[in-house]
Amino acid sequence: MLSQPTMEDVARASGVSRSTVSRVFQHDGEKVSPDTLIAVHEAATRLGYVHNLVASGLAMRRGHQFGLLVRDATNPAYGHLLAETNRAVERAGRTLISVTASRHDYGTAEVAGLRRLLGQRVAGVLVGTGVTAAEDLVRTVTSVPLMIVGRPNAHPQIESVSYDERAHGRMVAEQIAALGHRRIVALTAPLLYSRVFDLRIRSLVERCGELGVATVPVDLLPVEQGVARALDAARAEGASCIACPVDYVALDLLRAAAERGVRIPEDVSTFGFDGLGDGLDLVGLATVRLPVAEVASRAVERMEELLASTQEDAEGPPSGHGGGQGDAALVEGPTTARHEMVAGRLVPGRSLSAPPEHLRG
Repeated sequence: MLSQPTMEDVARASGVSRSTVSRVFQHDGEKVSPDTLIAVHEAATRLGYVHNLVASGLAMRRGHQFGLLVRDATNPAYGHLLAETNRAVERAGRTLISVTASRHDYGTAEVAGLRRLLGQRVAGVLVGTGVTAAEDLVRTVTSVPLMIVGRPNAHPQIESVSYDERAHGRMVAEQIAALGHRRIVALTAPLLYSRVFDLRIRSLVERCGELGVATVPVDLLPVEQGVARALDAARAEGASCIACPVDYVALDLLRAAAERGVRIPEDVSTFGFDGLGDGLDLVGLATVRLPVAEVASRAVERMEELLASTQEDAEGPPSGHGGGQGDAALVEGPTTARHEMVAGRLVPGRSLSAPPEHLRG
């Protein structure tokens, strides 16, 4: 059985002394340059080293800053999450440092962003993106509490406060069925592109099947071609509605429909998810509004609870707890992390109505 990596292993891999690694993980990075901090964290990630946060009492010596990683703040969902998290952090008497990754990056920029946040000596990290796998987050963030915000999560080592995207997909499916739709087109995206999009559409398709509504899958990417394919499929398959995984795709669909002379909703209905863009009510887009303020507030509250708990444990671990293990005293994190989910609400709009008479069955 392979032994667990130690501080000495991390020191060799990063080209620094063991005392430097110790300062990174046990002394809040005191007298360590940001470049060295990043190099040490990168080496720890490659080796799978996880520092014993509780035993070191690191959380007690951290500052008052929280870090937030978001994906493409020009997207209203992430922009609102950034704003609401900042408000919640300020109410807690702390400050927020944020890093934004490209919406077209598939995880590399997100991991680099996490390392930049760790280099700023934040007390805790909030991750509000939908791309990087939970396993990669665990390997990257090893020295401070970590929490997922907004996106779906069930990892046993990462706490989360998330939007209930499964409930969102199902509530839209039920509205579609109630209006009389019997065949729809569903725009799908790869899991790697967005775990959120995938869960929304999968739960919608699953519930549609239970309600007797047939679904025709169509590839979303690239978006401009995807919405065109969706309109073609709706006409060819006799579908009366097109399911879009996010509002900006639904808006692109409305533009493409207008260029073709396809009437929404007289010829085909559509809807989106997020409900956060300005002017959606003027466009008349049916959508699901995410509970961003509630999720951000609860996530910050929970992070404070995690930090307080860590500090209490670090002040006096039970006799024999981790004793004699030295650098090999590693923690896997909580085995039963709390996963809270908050459902949003359906926002009616003229884009989603009863199907045309000839498509009712």
